[in-house]
Amino acid sequence: MIRKQSKQRDVILNYMEQLNDHVCAETVYDDLNKQGNKIGLATVYRNLNVLVEMHKIKKIPHPTMGYVYDKTCKPHHHLYCTKCHKLYDIPFPYDCTLYKDQAKEYGIDIYSHSIMFEGVCEHCKKKDMHN
Repeated sequence: MIRKQSKQRDVILNYMEQLNDHVCAETVYDDLNKQGNKIGLATVYRNLNVLVEMHKIKKIPHPTMGYVYDKTCKPHHHLYCTKCHKLYDIPFPYDCTLYKDQAKEYGIDIYSHSIMFEGVCEHCKKKDMHN
């Protein structure tokens, strides 16, 4: 589906492109309003989902926050830090043969996969070493 350009969507996409983090819709809403962009929470949710549909950003299930949004659409994996509860992109290679082999073996259609590692991030690990 072709979508008309939207000022609010452009503002949200620009915000997402500047991030080096994974954020929830409420964080997007709060940050944009603090920057002087008068935008409603429902509008933020709606436009984040449109951007996901347009393959401009990615929606990722978060173990404690529901969903967060990621500016990187290229297939990749994440680390969930059990201390600070943040998600981090990790440079673990994405192997599309993993799901293609499974699909072939079981006669099913699989289009992608994701791996969520759980552990302690570098920042929290360093903090623990200093305590």
